[in-house]
Amino acid sequence: MDRFIKLALWIVIASVCAFAQAEARILDLKHYSTVFGEERNYRVFLPPDYETSAPERYPVIYFFHGWSERYYKPPRGNSGYDSGDAYGGDNIARFVGAHKVIVVKWDGYNPRTPGEDYPRPYNISPVETYRQFPLYFPELVAHIDATFRTIADRDHRATAGLSMGGFMSFWVSGKYPHLVGSASNFMGSSEFYAGPKDFPTEYRHTEMYPNYEGMRTRLVTGSRDFIRWYHERMNAIWRTARTHYETEQFDWDHGTPGMARTLAFHMNAFQDPLPRPLLWHHVEVYPEFDVWGYSVRTNRRTPGFTLLQNVSKKGFRSSVQEWLPNGRILADTGVQITTDTLYKPDTDYRITDVHMTSGAAKQFVSRSDKDGRLHFEIDGAVHEIGISEAAEPIPALASWRLTSGPWATSGSRFRLKLVLLNKGASAAKPFRGKLVSRTPGVLVRNERFQAPGAAAGKTSETPEFIVELNAEEREIVRLALRLNDLELPFEIPIYPKVEEDSSLVLLDGSKAAAWERAVHQAEKTLGAGNGDGKAQAGEKVVIAARDGGALRLAEILTPHPCVDLSERISDPWGAYDHVGATAKYTVAKLSPGCEAGTRAPLLVEYQLPNQPVHTLKRAIFMLSISGK
Repeated sequence: MDRFIKLALWIVIASVCAFAQAEARILDLKHYSTVFGEERNYRVFLPPDYETSAPERYPVIYFFHGWSERYYKPPRGNSGYDSGDAYGGDNIARFVGAHKVIVVKWDGYNPRTPGEDYPRPYNISPVETYRQFPLYFPELVAHIDATFRTIADRDHRATAGLSMGGFMSFWVSGKYPHLVGSASNFMGSSEFYAGPKDFPTEYRHTEMYPNYEGMRTRLVTGSRDFIRWYHERMNAIWRTARTHYETEQFDWDHGTPGMARTLAFHMNAFQDPLPRPLLWHHVEVYPEFDVWGYSVRTNRRTPGFTLLQNVSKKGFRSSVQEWLPNGRILADTGVQITTDTLYKPDTDYRITDVHMTSGAAKQFVSRSDKDGRLHFEIDGAVHEIGISEAAEPIPALASWRLTSGPWATSGSRFRLKLVLLNKGASAAKPFRGKLVSRTPGVLVRNERFQAPGAAAGKTSETPEFIVELNAEEREIVRLALRLNDLELPFEIPIYPKVEEDSSLVLLDGSKAAAWERAVHQAEKTLGAGNGDGKAQAGEKVVIAARDGGALRLAEILTPHPCVDLSERISDPWGAYDHVGATAKYTVAKLSPGCEAGTRAPLLVEYQLPNQPVHTLKRAIFMLSISGK
């Protein structure tokens, strides 16, 4: 049995035995926040022997409460999980009473007017005030570390939370992986509008998994929870895409069942922390941020995300885009990136900057500062940056493409080719290596390969690979390209096998009754064109399914070059299912140069409301271009 599991079980057993023993000492305190410009409250749970155990220091778990709660009171109309007999005594105070750990419960109170009794915490969905709670977290951590005897490092710091606080636990930990070593989430919503007040962005945990490299994560779900459908959708991605991720379901509606099991998960993470990743990724909703010693500043003042990918001492990829995963690239955004202190002070480094859309490459010399940092000023387009002290080739994975069809489907084999990029300062010899699977049950045939070399800033294509999937349903396959001691990870989305649906409707500027907010109808003009229901070059089209007296609007997937999918519209369902999530549909722009007779298969996806477990539908629509 894995040491991690053994230790977790031992801690849970010890916790159950300790329920009849001493509880934590609970203190309700406050401090002045310079981030918020006001006093903020918090509750701290201290081990019973804290006052007599000096100089012993303790790890810290930051717990984020849910809707209608405060740091000192339970949810409206519900029992609490701080102390008492609810949950059979399985609560924070009992656990801290039996373990050497400190728990800090912050206050998510977000009044819109002074003293308002407002139950909605954290300033998310909607963003109504100036308070940005993730920006407050490092300040609270510094205050707790200065006030109590903590072990003040990421290996001994964790976050946990319930419902809206579960969303915050994952958001905060993913924003600060250099501050947090493990994160848990009791039944949190998977998405909310969040970020700057003037331009909030739709933030979905489902797509944010790259932020958790080097971190242990856990999601607690309930078989009767009103959010469970969204948890299933998120787990479909995270179970495959995330390492060191676990999820556990309880026969419960909405709350904190198994508190001791989750807090034990963190105790075990403190004893077996994951190292800082050598290669990391980060997706950020704020226009300015710091992560892993890097500092990023942009002038973006519209909704969107900044992406750093495959970051190492040898370079990185950066971009700014409107939404995830395939939103419009915000190329006009100005981006300033300062690296960590990875380089020799006051030393010249050779930089290769490849603009991935145009293919243009430029090379220049950049001098590190006195602390060993390099500074870059680029735009929001997709850039591959290579960094080397001497002239050397630096392999990178530029892109991949399927050669066996428009997308990969469950239980089948698919073929693909990879495009390699040399982002170094000198020519690369022929590339030799192998393609390996990082997903169990997935086999790469002819894994070893040789590809032509490439000049600095140029690309080379590999031979075709064959990848075989077993029958297991999954939505992502994780692969990695190995070149000597370098490993370049990437992912392929997987879709279920579906049939063509001839009843689907194409709208190109016509009016129709469409469903919105899940169960309401509205007359809308959908798409843009001559409104004849036929696809023509230069038009914008929406694909929809008939559902009673109105249409369900669909998201679209296709790799076809004639179809631009960068425009997506969100339809909020929060008033219907109280989750805070949205349904999405695509407005596809057909290239003006697309020739008549072109056929493009579209994979369409839409959801039917069936609270709390909605129905997800997928089908194929064959788009046929009839003219201009």
